[in-house]
Amino acid sequence: MRENLKEEEHIIASLPQIWGIALGLRGFFHKNKEGILVLTNKNVIFVPRYIWITAKEKERYFLDDKASIGKMSDYNESDLDEDLTENPKSWIMPLDTITDVRSISTRNVNFLRVTFTEKGKQKMYDFAITKTVTNYPYRQPLVFKNLDWSLWIGLIVSKLKP
Repeated sequence: MRENLKEEEHIIASLPQIWGIALGLRGFFHKNKEGILVLTNKNVIFVPRYIWITAKEKERYFLDDKASIGKMSDYNESDLDEDLTENPKSWIMPLDTITDVRSISTRNVNFLRVTFTEKGKQKMYDFAITKTVTNYPYRQPLVFKNLDWSLWIGLIVSKLKP
């Protein structure tokens, strides 16, 4: 039985090893997390969880520097529900509260920016993948990779309610 997802909610697309960046006050005070970006038929969800993938799998998800549409192998709705239970600080953005989805370019890197309203306040999250990561003193990105998010933007916009 699902605790966090509705029974009719299902995964449309998912990407591993994505860095989520919560934009703070006027774009300052960023919070970085590494995890899984998931689009369901009701929400865009970011679960902070590191999953190791091989170089061949990475090609499948990010071939030709494009974020591809597809589901992660061995990751289904029950895994997502379990991850949401284990990670209460996951970011859940209901599709009916999303006001803008676009690609923004900062320092020659394209980020997927999702803007939505929560409790009357506008929030923004940026998503990207990295070329290099440091593990000391804790895991954090050093250099982001320039990625084409057009397929994800089109898919999310198609799911938004007019």
